[in-house]
Amino acid sequence: MEITSGGTPGPRLADRLAALDNNLYGRLQQAPKAKILAEMFVRAGWRARASSWNEYEVEHDWVCIELVEPSPDECLFSGVVDPSRVDELGAILAGFGLRYSIELWSADRTSLLRELAG
Repeated sequence: MEITSGGTPGPRLADRLAALDNNLYGRLQQAPKAKILAEMFVRAGWRARASSWNEYEVEHDWVCIELVEPSPDECLFSGVVDPSRVDELGAILAGFGLRYSIELWSADRTSLLRELAG
């Protein structure tokens, strides 16, 4: 599957969330490469685009995350999520069979609101 910088078809992040700074940070342990992860999201109905040679942005109308692979078996991510749906993101990652940790921060990024792991 080819994911270009122009992106694949799929839902775009809602305008009300696009105006926010990052409130989501996380890590995927023992994860496949970012390209493979992006393809998994696309098959699940998400939109994806290549943001560099080996980094990908995946989004839905309630979340947009940047996938970065700092090492061969780990992927970091950051972005924006509707805080009421952070558990849904965890469920999706678990459904993909991924081990994850997620931090949800306040809009002003001064308070850690939630930590999830799976």
